[in-house]
Amino acid sequence: MNREKVLALRTCTNNMSDHCGLIWPQSGIVECRHWQPSIKQENGLTGLLWGQGTNAHLNMHADAHWVVCMVDTADIIWLGEEGMIKFPRAEVVYAGTRAGALQCIAAGIAQHAPSQPELPVTTVIAADFIPRAAQAQFTAPVVDSGAHSTAPLPAATNSTDPQAAQASTAILRTREIATYGSTLTGADQSQLIAGYGSTETAGNGSELIAGYGSTGVAGSDSTIVAGYGSSQTAGGGSTLTAGYGSTQTARHGSDLTAGYGSTETAGADSSLIAGYGSTQTSGGDSSLTAGYGSTQTAQNGSDLTAGYGSTSTAGTDSSLIAGYGSTQTSGGESSLTAGYGSTQTAQDGSDLTAGYGSTGTAGADSSLIAGYGSTQTSGNDSSLTAGYGSTQTARTGSDLTAGYGSTSTAGADSTLIAGYGSTQTSGGDSSLTAGYGSTQTARKGSDLTAGYGSTSTAGGDSTLIAGYGSTQTSGGASSLTAGYGSTQTARSGSDLTTGYGSTSTAGADSTLIAGYGSTQTSGGDSSLTAGYGSTQTARKGSDLTTGYGSTSTAGADSTLIAGYGSTQTSGGDSSLTAGYGSTQTARKGSDLTAGYGSTSTAGSDSSLIAGYGSTQTAGFKSILTTGYGSTQTAQEGSLLTAGYGSSSTAGSDSSLIAGYGSTQTAGFKSILTAGYGSTQTAQERSTLTTGYGSTSTAGHDSTLIAGYGSTQTAGYKSILTTGYGSTQTAQEGSSLIAGYGSSSMAGPDSSLIAGYGSTQTAGYDSSLTAGYGSTQTAQSSSWLITGYGSTSTASFQSSLIAGYGSTQTAGYESTLTAGYGSTQTAQEISWLTTGYGSTQTAGHGSILTAGYGSNSTAGYESTLIAGYGSTQTAGYESTLTAGYGSTLTALENSSLTAGYGSTEIAGFSSTLIAGYGSSQTAGGDSTLTAGYGSTLTAQDNSSLTAGYGSTETAGQDSSLIAGYGSSLTSGVRSYLTAGYGSNQIASYGSSLIAGHESTQIAGHRSMLIAGKLSSQTAGSRSTLIAGMGSVQTAGDRSKLIAGADSTQIAGDRSKLLAGSNSFLTAGDRSRLTAGDDCTLMAGDRSKLTAGKNSILTAGANSRLIGSLGSTLTGGEDSVLIFRCWDGKRYTNIIAKTGEEGVEADTAYQVDEDRNLVEKFDDPFDTIATIVLEPGSVPASVADHAAVTQLPN
Repeated sequence: MNREKVLALRTCTNNMSDHCGLIWPQSGIVECRHWQPSIKQENGLTGLLWGQGTNAHLNMHADAHWVVCMVDTADIIWLGEEGMIKFPRAEVVYAGTRAGALQCIAAGIAQHAPSQPELPVTTVIAADFIPRAAQAQFTAPVVDSGAHSTAPLPAATNSTDPQAAQASTAILRTREIATYGSTLTGADQSQLIAGYGSTETAGNGSELIAGYGSTGVAGSDSTIVAGYGSSQTAGGGSTLTAGYGSTQTARHGSDLTAGYGSTETAGADSSLIAGYGSTQTSGGDSSLTAGYGSTQTAQNGSDLTAGYGSTSTAGTDSSLIAGYGSTQTSGGESSLTAGYGSTQTAQDGSDLTAGYGSTGTAGADSSLIAGYGSTQTSGNDSSLTAGYGSTQTARTGSDLTAGYGSTSTAGADSTLIAGYGSTQTSGGDSSLTAGYGSTQTARKGSDLTAGYGSTSTAGGDSTLIAGYGSTQTSGGASSLTAGYGSTQTARSGSDLTTGYGSTSTAGADSTLIAGYGSTQTSGGDSSLTAGYGSTQTARKGSDLTTGYGSTSTAGADSTLIAGYGSTQTSGGDSSLTAGYGSTQTARKGSDLTAGYGSTSTAGSDSSLIAGYGSTQTAGFKSILTTGYGSTQTAQEGSLLTAGYGSSSTAGSDSSLIAGYGSTQTAGFKSILTAGYGSTQTAQERSTLTTGYGSTSTAGHDSTLIAGYGSTQTAGYKSILTTGYGSTQTAQEGSSLIAGYGSSSMAGPDSSLIAGYGSTQTAGYDSSLTAGYGSTQTAQSSSWLITGYGSTSTASFQSSLIAGYGSTQTAGYESTLTAGYGSTQTAQEISWLTTGYGSTQTAGHGSILTAGYGSNSTAGYESTLIAGYGSTQTAGYESTLTAGYGSTLTALENSSLTAGYGSTEIAGFSSTLIAGYGSSQTAGGDSTLTAGYGSTLTAQDNSSLTAGYGSTETAGQDSSLIAGYGSSLTSGVRSYLTAGYGSNQIASYGSSLIAGHESTQIAGHRSMLIAGKLSSQTAGSRSTLIAGMGSVQTAGDRSKLIAGADSTQIAGDRSKLLAGSNSFLTAGDRSRLTAGDDCTLMAGDRSKLTAGKNSILTAGANSRLIGSLGSTLTGGEDSVLIFRCWDGKRYTNIIAKTGEEGVEADTAYQVDEDRNLVEKFDDPFDTIATIVLEPGSVPASVADHAAVTQLPN
């Protein structure tokens, strides 16, 4: 390099513009158009000479361009900042990264020869800021301006040529430039530049530039550039660039660039670029690029690019690209690309691409492509492609393609293609193709193709093709082809082909071909061919061919051919051929041929040929041939041929089967089978089977089976079975089974079972079982079981069990068990058990158990147990136990126990225990115990105990104990004890004890004891004792004792004793005694005694005694006595109304001089002072002065 030129370092923005807006070229000449030779930065080009000095004017952003330009030494003007020079023009020799710029500067220093400039008069910067190589190269020119001075570089301390003295990539010694408060520690050949308050530590050959308050720790050959307040830790050979407040930690050979407030942690040889506030953590050889606020975590060899606010976690050798706000987690060697707000999770070797807001979860070596808002979950080696909003779940080795909004679930090695909004579920090795909105479910190895809106369900190794809107369900290894809107159901190995709107159901290994709108149902190994609108039903191994609109039902291994509109029903191994509109019914092994509109019914191994419109009914091994409209009914082994509406009659041991409306008559041991509405008549031991509405009459030991609405009459020991609404009549020893609504009548020792609503009447020792709503009537010792709502009537010693709502009536010593809501009536000593809401009536000594809400009525000495809400009525000395809310009524000496809210009424001397809120009424001498809030009413001499808030009413001489807040009312001479706040009312001579704040009302001569703040009202001669603050009202000659602050009102000649602050009011001839600060008011001839500061008012001829500070007002001829304490003893001041100026009905007090003075309400009135003269008062006060009037 020419020694007349030097190199300057500066930075530009990412578009190569400086702070003044000048666009610098990538290379070549650049010149300032508005050059002014001053020491100001404006109007000129600036840079750091040889790249050394302050970094205050360098752009430390990651996208900044580092520029090295060559400047003539004659054009240089030194500025008053560290290393900064100003020049009018320069030649750009390098524009690129910071590392490249520093290498270019180092190469220039190595090539430059030293020169000795002249020293100026003044120096702008210190010599330590000029590298040794630069001091030997140039002399700064003198600027002709009075406002500033130029400063050439200081003389070199040694003139060694830098070409030989230093290497090409390093400065010969450590240089540290620090402002105040900073700490710098550098090893050999390190350069450290730090703002104030920063701490920097560098290894050999490192370069650190840090803003104020930052912390930098670097290994050898590292480069760190940090904003203020940042923290950087780097291994050897690393390059770190951080914005203010960021944290960077890197191992050797890493390159980290971070925005302000970000956190970066890198392994060896990693490259990290982070926006502000982001967090990056990587292993060795990784490359991470993160937007602001994002979080990236990667193992060795990974490449991550994340938008702001996203989260990326990658295994080794993975590549992740994430939109803002997305979350990515991958194993090793995976590639993930996610739109904003999406979530991706992948194992090793997977490739995921997701639209915004989607969720992707993949096993190892999988490939997932998801539209926005979709959800993908796959096992290893799977390939999934999903439209927006779709959901895909696949096991290992599957390939899924789904339209938007669809749902796909696949087993291992499956291939699924789904239209939008469809749902696919498959086992392993399956292939599913679905139109939009369709649903496919397949097991392993199946191949399904479905039109839009169809539903397919397949077992393993099945092939299904469905038109739109169709439904397919198949077992394994099946092949189904369905037109639109059809339904197919097949077991393993079946082959089904259906037209549109048809329904096919097949067993294993069956073949079904159905026209549109037809219905096919087959067992295994069957072959069905149906015209449109036909119905086919076949068991295993059958072959059915039907015309349109026909119906075929076949047993196993049968062959049916039906014309259109015909109906065929066959057992196994049968062959049926029917003309159009005909009906064929055959049992196993039969061969039927029918013309159109005919009806054939055959037993097993029979052969029937019928003309059109005919009816055939054949027994076992019979052959029947009928003309048009005939009716045939044959017994076993019979051969019958009948026209429509015909009647068939067979002899003994014959088998008759009758068509609709037929009439059959058979001999001994005959078997009759009748169609709908038939009439059958048979001798003894006959077996009759009748259709709906038939009439059957059989001899002795017959067996009858009747259809709906049949009528049956049988001889002795017959067995009858009837359909719905039948009527049965049988002799003794018969066994009857009746359908719904039947009527059964049997002799003694019969066994009857009746259906719903049946009526049964049986002889002695019969056993009856009735259905719902039945009516049963039996003789003595019968056993009856009835259904819901039945009515049972049995004689002596019967046992009855009734259903819900039944009615039972039994004889003496019967045992009855009734369902819910039943009614039971039994004689003495019966045992009754009823369901909920039942009604029970029993004789003497019975035991009754009733369900919830039942009604029980029992005779003398009965025991009743009733459910919740029951009603019980029992005879004398009964024991009743009732559930919640029950009502109990019992005679004398009964014991009643009732649930919550029950009502009990018992006879004399009864014992009642009631639940919460119960109501009890008992006779004299009864004992009642009630729950909370109960109401008790008892006769004389009763003992009542009530819960909280109860109401008790008892007869004379009763004892009542009540809970808190109760109300008690009792007869004369009763004893009442009440809880807190109770109300008590007692007759003459009663004793009442009440809790706090109670109210008591008692008759004459009663004794009342009340708690604090109670209210008591008593008749004459009563004794009242009240707590403090109570109110007492008593009749004449009562004695009241009250606590302080009580109010007492008593009749004439009562005696009142109260504490302090009480208010006492009594009639004539009363005696009142109170404490201090009390008010006493009494009638004539009363005696009042009170403490200090009390007010005493009495009528004529009364005696008033008050302490100092009290006010006494007496009627005519009353005596007023003031008791005064002089510190040693009491002295009485006595005055009498009507004498010595002491007036009646006037309030008097005693002043400090012990003078009797009149008390006025108006404070401005005068006080009349009365001096009592000697001799005018009792001797104890004869020394008092004369009376004088003094002004107030």
